[in-house]
Amino acid sequence: MESVERRSSPRKPIKLAAQLDLGRGENWPCQIADFCAEGLFIRYSQAVSHKLDAALGDAGGQSLLVRFRGSDGSGVPGQRHQLQVQMRHRVENAMGVCFVQANAVAVSSMLKQCSGERVAGSAHLRAPSERVQFVLHQCAKAVVQFIDPLMQECLDQTVAALQARAREAGNNQLANELMDASGQLNSHQRQVWQQMAKSLESPLKPASKAGPAGSLAVVDKGEFEDWLSLRVMITKADTLYRGSLLQLKLRMDSLKVANATGYTNPLGPSLVCESFRDGLALLRMSREVEKVAFGVFEHTVLQQLEPLYAELNNILIRQDVLPDLDLTKYLADMQRSESASEASKPAERLEQQAVPITGSNTEPAVESETKPQPAARPRPVLEPGSGEKSAQFQEYSRLARHAFSTVRSLLNTLASSRAAKSPVRSDEFPANAPPLSNAQLQQQLQQLQTVALPANDDAASLRERVVSKVRADSQGKLDTEQQGAVDVVDRFFESLRESPKLNESTRHQLRQLEVPVLKVVMRDPDFFEDEQSPVRGVLNRLAQLGSRGSRVNPVIQRRVEELIQSIVTGFEHDMGVFERAAEELEELIERQKRVYQRNVERVKAAAEGAQKVAESKQAVEDTLQARLAGKTVPKALNSLLAGGWRDLLSLTWVRHGPNSELWQDYLGVVDSLVLFTKDPHSEINLPELLRTIQDGLSSISSSHLPSAQIRDELRRFLVRDPKSAPEVLAIPESPAAPSRLRTLPEQGQRWRKRVQELHTGDWLCDQHPSNEPFYIRLVWIARDFQRLVFVNHQGMRVVELELDTLADKMRQGYIVLDPHYQRPLVDEGLDRMVRKVYDQLASAASHDELTGLLERREFERQLDQQLTCWQTPRTLLRLSLRNFSKFNDGAGEQAGNALLQQVAAILSACCAEDTPIARLSGAQFALLLPAEDAMALTRPLSQQVSALQPMLRDKPFFLELGAALVPQLETLLNPLLWLEAAEQTLHANASQQEAVGEYRPAPADEAQQQKIVAKVAGLQDKQQEHLSLRCQKIMPLHPETRRLTQYDVLTGVYDDDGNLVGGKDFIRLAERYDQIQALNRWVVGTMLDWLKRKADDLQQFGGIVINLSGHSLNDPALLEFIYEKLNEPEVPVERLCFEITEASAVRDMVALAEFVREMKELGCCFCLGNMGNGPDSFQALRSLPVDMLKIDSALTANLVNSQSDQTMLRSMVEMAHYLEREVIVTQVESRELLALLVQLGVDYAQGTAIEKPGMLDSLV
Repeated sequence: MESVERRSSPRKPIKLAAQLDLGRGENWPCQIADFCAEGLFIRYSQAVSHKLDAALGDAGGQSLLVRFRGSDGSGVPGQRHQLQVQMRHRVENAMGVCFVQANAVAVSSMLKQCSGERVAGSAHLRAPSERVQFVLHQCAKAVVQFIDPLMQECLDQTVAALQARAREAGNNQLANELMDASGQLNSHQRQVWQQMAKSLESPLKPASKAGPAGSLAVVDKGEFEDWLSLRVMITKADTLYRGSLLQLKLRMDSLKVANATGYTNPLGPSLVCESFRDGLALLRMSREVEKVAFGVFEHTVLQQLEPLYAELNNILIRQDVLPDLDLTKYLADMQRSESASEASKPAERLEQQAVPITGSNTEPAVESETKPQPAARPRPVLEPGSGEKSAQFQEYSRLARHAFSTVRSLLNTLASSRAAKSPVRSDEFPANAPPLSNAQLQQQLQQLQTVALPANDDAASLRERVVSKVRADSQGKLDTEQQGAVDVVDRFFESLRESPKLNESTRHQLRQLEVPVLKVVMRDPDFFEDEQSPVRGVLNRLAQLGSRGSRVNPVIQRRVEELIQSIVTGFEHDMGVFERAAEELEELIERQKRVYQRNVERVKAAAEGAQKVAESKQAVEDTLQARLAGKTVPKALNSLLAGGWRDLLSLTWVRHGPNSELWQDYLGVVDSLVLFTKDPHSEINLPELLRTIQDGLSSISSSHLPSAQIRDELRRFLVRDPKSAPEVLAIPESPAAPSRLRTLPEQGQRWRKRVQELHTGDWLCDQHPSNEPFYIRLVWIARDFQRLVFVNHQGMRVVELELDTLADKMRQGYIVLDPHYQRPLVDEGLDRMVRKVYDQLASAASHDELTGLLERREFERQLDQQLTCWQTPRTLLRLSLRNFSKFNDGAGEQAGNALLQQVAAILSACCAEDTPIARLSGAQFALLLPAEDAMALTRPLSQQVSALQPMLRDKPFFLELGAALVPQLETLLNPLLWLEAAEQTLHANASQQEAVGEYRPAPADEAQQQKIVAKVAGLQDKQQEHLSLRCQKIMPLHPETRRLTQYDVLTGVYDDDGNLVGGKDFIRLAERYDQIQALNRWVVGTMLDWLKRKADDLQQFGGIVINLSGHSLNDPALLEFIYEKLNEPEVPVERLCFEITEASAVRDMVALAEFVREMKELGCCFCLGNMGNGPDSFQALRSLPVDMLKIDSALTANLVNSQSDQTMLRSMVEMAHYLEREVIVTQVESRELLALLVQLGVDYAQGTAIEKPGMLDSLV
């Protein structure tokens, strides 16, 4: 046979930079990934693939030149080599080529470099520790268990495919060869699988040595084709499972598993393919047979591996190996490395690093592959045209690297803000006390470390304990740096203890570790940035062992307490005490996980068994209905079925399946009895029939008639006089089974779909008001998704819910998915601490320091929010103490401040708790009252303020109070107009000496407004000739931004006089008259059509930003429209960015987040608008996977002159960069403001100081 003449050939994996030359004057970068004596396997980027598509089309057999530079093994570039090759096969981003002309020198150079790499690296895969060995053993076991049933089907189908191929063979010799192979494979399936399983179980084995190192055996053309086909098959699978494999690779890399096999993943498709080839090698089959076998293998096994790689990742996650991994860091590192390799030209570097602050972006576009990326801020680099630019959710551990420094920076910002309180009060230490040295503080902490803490929550905070200790035992005080460290660690542990996932015992254990961790931080301020720190490991593992709702194992609990005590009493300078504790805690976790896994397996087996029983009963019912429904059957048959035969059929279906011979025999009994009813003369083997019935009934336990009685009844039926009619029953037609899914409204269908998107392993929180919240984990889903089984932390079944029941509970908020449940405790605590500090900053910036009322900017924001909501109209009340300045000048500033505080207290006491109350300036106040109660509240409120009568020069001072009421009107399009109307009413009221003035709009203003309203209302009728689309530049402020210059699309409408109504006023009108969906559809459709038309003119164009209102995003039809438009051919999706404005109006943030992720997968990006305009903005930022955020313009209106506003903006930039988002500031109207934004670290700016809005066509 042909296989006897074939010779083995070592295939050499290598990573060698090279160039492709089609002979047209262009050289494209590539990488030689694999080679043998007959050819190469070459990989290249997506951009190069597109160029090859354009140059080659579908042509095959194209001749190419491959150039590379040799090396002497020292890393110094050596001689250039050139290989003339012919393309044999192309797949995505790769091709296989064979040599046209031999070049022994070039091949020898590759062999030398390949040998050098093997000496420098590891010769094989190896496990660096016993723990890693255990993890890899679990992975290999999962691979074998998953592949086993697939291979059974694969081998059966291969036998059938060989037989079918033999019948179609063109000659007898080939037909005989295929039939022989079919028989051989059929009889040796077990041996093939055993050999394959042996290879799968040993992913750490050394690479096979097929020949002397440094040499290549000569192979024939057929063997080269085999090698190439296998590589193509592996490459296709690598591409198919790219996402899961990249995550698996990163996790394997984090375990420090060395890999020198040439493949990127030791557990990837290459392992499966090579193992299958090893199994087939036992049979020494011909090439034609192997071709058929690999074809079936690819279809039945290789294309079904997605669940396997998901499970392998889950195994590593359960072992705490990068549990919250994201692909962005890996993709960004790849892009940066590619960029760095092409960034050696000084001219290109200077061109790319120019900061575009003073002019428009007119430099030639540079491909993303060659753009150098500065290392000042290590964030992913995303350029237009990059396929992965939409990925923005960063892994939590990477965020946590910078979390500690971010928190320190935000706390410094908070301390420097005018409303902040110092972390250490001035009276906590003597005024002249000298600062303690670090050694003295460490000594104080060592004494404090051993002081026992009460088991309840009454213990003082860490900061209070440290301050008290220093004051009692020394004459010194904490310096600024020490105060900052104490405050941060105190806040950190407070955030840890606030985790809802911890039980009380674990919270107390964490309190005991506060002082040791503070000592670590004092010695190493970068402690939190070290992901491998044993201190982090101890804290995270304590959380794993002490989950809320879990049953505490007394043995484990006692050992944990001993470990905590060993740290408290033993930690001085040796970090080893933390390392040893972390290792032992890991062993306890492993023990706990094994118990959990055993329990889960039992729960899953029980659920699977129950499902199979239910399926069997349904199958029996369906089968009997098909045979008996609508027919007349003997009464004896009905008794037989009721007496156990139905149960026997169900049991047979479960044990043997519907294709088994026994199943058919038992159904044959039913058919025979029905036949005998119709035809008593039919030939029936009565002894055999009765024996079958007797044996079947005796094999089960029946609670109905005894088998003897049933047998007697059957005997009377079977041996009756043929002329006598048997006792019969009519079996009615069974009505159609009702659907288990009830008809739900559209909202219910969305929640049903959300339930169907759950996966096993997801954690959910059951927070029904009648119970204390507890966490449950989904471990089993029925095949029809009708039942879902949940367990607790011990793996014990706690609840089983049907699909619609769970959907209802999730819709009502009783059960909530927690995608971050398995996030490490330290990362969660750092994030919570950042959020709390940011909330403090936001509160300090939005409230008046003297009165505690809202500041004007925050009040304007709430007015703006009210203008978008007409369901609950409100009225603006503006108050002015007209003669306050006279009192303030006479009584002094202190008395004036006290009077303002009294007025603020009266206003707060007279209004509901949620009423917005602000101090606008000096002695002017404003309230936003319910429209129906405005006048009723205003008069008594005014009377109470007027009755204050403070003393001035020993005489009562009578306050003159002015009040103006302005209802919510269509003519008042924005907060400024609303406040101006109130101010005008106050002035008019002062001249008329009235207590309360009411605003009346001018008739001319109302008439003009009605005209504008009519135009907006006509959008639905396609009267869009009055609409205007303009754009304004968004300019990068430093060379490290991820995007080039973009343009914000501005929408407006012209009135009859040619005046443009745009911006928020126009959007608010569209929302007011339910035209925002029509407007957004028109803008999206128009801009996509424009981008397609102008594609050739926009090569230097970064992209456009289209606004989507939060109100419009509540319409699923709009989301579907956008999705369909972006899926149209030739849409430049990579140039699209959607800005989500008014995110607080979004009703279903989870659904919107899913939509954003889907759109980002297509290639577009997202920006969150109005950032900083309220407490909900941070939550929206955390919920939505956006790429950028746009600061609310109200925050920057007075930025140049306001130190507090600068402080707030700096904190928001810090927070955004911590969350891996970029920052845009709008309405930049001066060069001074632009320069200040650069100093504060803002990434992009937009405003008239950069460029005034212009028409779209001005871009080209």
